[in-house]
Amino acid sequence: TSCSVSLLTNSMGVEGTASASEIIAAVEAAGYGASLKNAENGNGGTASAAAADEMLKDTETPKMKRRLIASLVFLIPLMYVSMGHMMWGWPFMAENHIAMGLTQLLLTTTVMVINQKFFVNGFKGMIHLTPNMDTLVALGAGASYGYSVYALYAMTAAQVSGDMDGVMSFMHEFYFESAAMILTLITVGKMLEARSKGKT
Repeated sequence: TSCSVSLLTNSMGVEGTASASEIIAAVEAAGYGASLKNAENGNGGTASAAAADEMLKDTETPKMKRRLIASLVFLIPLMYVSMGHMMWGWPFMAENHIAMGLTQLLLTTTVMVINQKFFVNGFKGMIHLTPNMDTLVALGAGASYGYSVYALYAMTAAQVSGDMDGVMSFMHEFYFESAAMILTLITVGKMLEARSKGKT
């Protein structure tokens, strides 16, 4: 008969005749997660102070901070490899095009694994027909990554056949750093959001 959700405390109160298992199943069918919270104790059914403090504790900000730091550790060398030779004439792997592409592939894959939650939540929302911001992030980063992998294979084929014009053309179509940058910048936003929520 009624349902109230608090995004601040990550909790939901439901009134009606449905059982707890039916409610949890409905929430999970919508693409989210839920579990029964035993907030009552033997003293009049009120939550204890310790339980209330634990419920309001900011656990999300430290997780997001670790994800952001790990992402930056791999994003910075990725930007150096992908942009350094064009912007500042730095010599690192500028002539070894295949090695440059493979290095970008490995660094970007690592950033994507670190931020895999975007892909898990995003595609889960798409499957349940409830797309969200994570879906948009996953599609943007996934498209950049997928096209760059194609360009890497095409560049390798051009190098094998001796087509250096093709090599240079495909090398400029790498968007690995875009995929990693999207994920890292959105992680910055998520961390600031979690920090504000935690302070509140």
